Amino acid sequence: MDKRFFLALFLSLVVIAISQLLFPPLKPKPGTSLATDSSSVQTKSVSSTSPATTAPDTEEASRAVDSKKISSTVPTADTAIRAPGETTTVVTPKAIYKFSSLGAAPVSIVIRDYVNRSASGGLVDLAAEGPPLLGYKLITPTDTADLAKVPFTLLQAKNAEGDDALTYSATVKGHAVTIGYTIPHDTLASYALGVSGRVQGLSGQSYLLTELPRTLRSAEADTIADHRSLAYSFKPQRDHARSVLFGSLDPGDKTLEPGPLSWVAVKNKYFVLGILAPPKGTLFSEVTLTGGARTSKVATNAAATVVQEIRNNTFGFEIYAGPQESQRLARMGQDFDHVNPYGWRFLQSVVHPIASKVIQALLWMHNRLNLTYGWVLVILGIVVRLALWPLNQSTMRSSLKMQELQPKLAAAQKKYKDPVQQREAIMKVYQEAGVSPFAGLTGCLPALLPMPILFALFFVFQNKLNFVGCHSCGCTTYPSRIPSTFSLS
Repeated sequence: MDKRFFLALFLSLVVIAISQLLFPPLKPKPGTSLATDSSSVQTKSVSSTSPATTAPDTEEASRAVDSKKISSTVPTADTAIRAPGETTTVVTPKAIYKFSSLGAAPVSIVIRDYVNRSASGGLVDLAAEGPPLLGYKLITPTDTADLAKVPFTLLQAKNAEGDDALTYSATVKGHAVTIGYTIPHDTLASYALGVSGRVQGLSGQSYLLTELPRTLRSAEADTIADHRSLAYSFKPQRDHARSVLFGSLDPGDKTLEPGPLSWVAVKNKYFVLGILAPPKGTLFSEVTLTGGARTSKVATNAAATVVQEIRNNTFGFEIYAGPQESQRLARMGQDFDHVNPYGWRFLQSVVHPIASKVIQALLWMHNRLNLTYGWVLVILGIVVRLALWPLNQSTMRSSLKMQELQPKLAAAQKKYKDPVQQREAIMKVYQEAGVSPFAGLTGCLPALLPMPILFALFFVFQNKLNFVGCHSCGCTTYPSRIPSTFSLS
């Protein structure tokens, strides 16, 4: 190996070491507690005078809800909540979900493990001010009903598996409509919840329209860069995932993306909210993307309406609302980890498989070897360099031979002015040296081989929270001490 390789390796190690000293990972301060509003940390009864319960200290206790306490503070399955617009909060170790009985939709999803680095501070809340995160419309052969204006009745219980469950019901245009949310206890799906619904008395083809958020609240100090990353992504069943930036949608213009679609999502730089059709259920028929009004040079809002056919009077899908962590997204299935398509559309089939393997290798080294991502990248660079060393040696030899031939080639060009004689003299020089005249071109091929990996790394690190890290980006991981229960306010 030449001296330049060892010099480059030494300089890389020096840079990594200095960066670790100058920018050490931030550690959570002792005694740090989670600051949220009182409705998120305490269980309130329907009556405003009812005392708040205290939060248990262990995760197991936080997930348990005393049945007597529920019966005394929460309506039973046969009891209706009288006032419309009631907010119900479900707290899990990873997220805080708030639902409104007006429209039976989630209005806020707070990610508890990440701090909002923008001026607003607090924890990362995906909901921006304005409409709820999701909105539903019911289309029947005779009418269209906007469920966002309908007050639903909350029926509250746990399902047979012991998961938290919310069930809303209402009568809409003569049809009994039920919308239910299930928040599983499975830690592997800690940012996911299930949605199921039923509409009674339908005749003919009917559809559910789900309106995705018009934007996501920025969680970065550089809000402009975060807004530039705002995009809708979707996955056709038989094609690669695609992403459409808000900035590419002209105000008021509509773009129809036909289905069937496996999932549709809205994302910013590091977080995503997506709805996924059941793998063996009814896929989404289409999605309509509409450009939003521009209040600045950067597009900060748009609209996406997803269509799903109601079959056998039922509909359903899953919601993922959380960080863009590759492993969590992959567990959702249906190529949801492609929510950030790697490479441009014409390169996606080449770059994405390489990017997936690179991610797996980096995460394996990080988790198994307990190394920071800086050292992991150094190891990856060394491995790639060693793998390409034979080709690089061939390139270097060809380069040295071409340098030796340069004086002879220049002399031949100077001696013969006639183009034919000059070409014959140059070819004679190449033949005597045993070098191909195309050696200069073929010698560049080894340098192009790492390009797919470099392209993959570019797209991976551009939007992957895995490699930013909770602490290195200024986030703080809080203990899960908030009870997983319902609070009504």
